[in-house]
Amino acid sequence: MISDLEQVQLFKEVTAQALQEISQFCTKLELEDGETFIAENDPRSRDLFVLRKGRVEITTNSSGITSSEAIISQHDKELFGEISWITGRKRTATVRCIGEVEAIRIDGEKLMSYLQDHPDTGFIVMRAVTMLVANSLSNTDQLLKQILWNTPI
Repeated sequence: MISDLEQVQLFKEVTAQALQEISQFCTKLELEDGETFIAENDPRSRDLFVLRKGRVEITTNSSGITSSEAIISQHDKELFGEISWITGRKRTATVRCIGEVEAIRIDGEKLMSYLQDHPDTGFIVMRAVTMLVANSLSNTDQLLKQILWNTPI
């Protein structure tokens, strides 16, 4: 489990001791084609998920534009659920498996509590989350500009 966490951008700068402690509230998942591991509008779950192997489809019903179509199909995004984990709000999309998927579920409440109790590690992880969210926002901004102005990126 620790070797998997070491590969995730969120934990790359975290100490070996902290990774050992964080791994205690992680669970490996083996999922089948079509299984959902994040459901849009779920208000209860604040867990994070790390994609180890496989591909997922991300869909949303919250926009009249997408009408429940896949908005992203990828295998290279490594972390899911970070927005709800940080904000405590409902899930913004559904994440469904395309084929067999291996993932790690990180108990979001336990991770947040751990980071509050260990501020040095908390700073490292929150800085990494900030970079992930900022990169996502930048990509969304570029896509929006392309859509609005119909110009290549």
